[in-house]
Amino acid sequence: MKKNDYFHSKNYTGNHLHVDNFKDEFSPFIEGIAWERTDGTMDLFFDDLKEEEFQQLFVNKEHYYDKFKGGFIENVQTNEEAYEKFRQWVDEVLEPFRNGQK
Repeated sequence: MKKNDYFHSKNYTGNHLHVDNFKDEFSPFIEGIAWERTDGTMDLFFDDLKEEEFQQLFVNKEHYYDKFKGGFIENVQTNEEAYEKFRQWVDEVLEPFRNGQK
């Protein structure tokens, strides 16, 4: 399947879930959005990085970046999984990248 077919707007319902990495009042608040697909799953996106930065995160890996949705993280099945995967991604990928640890 081509990326353009998979990420085409016709495959999304418009419903979405705002997910975050909230731990406590002392941690920085970071938010992502899980967009619901017509098949009932959700695609998790983060839109607080430029496309070039997202490319750096996914060096030598497939990635997708949309100017409206941001960078694609992964597909999830439930709201709980969306929160879990987003928090894991922030801890394991985004924070090290922002702190220069890539």
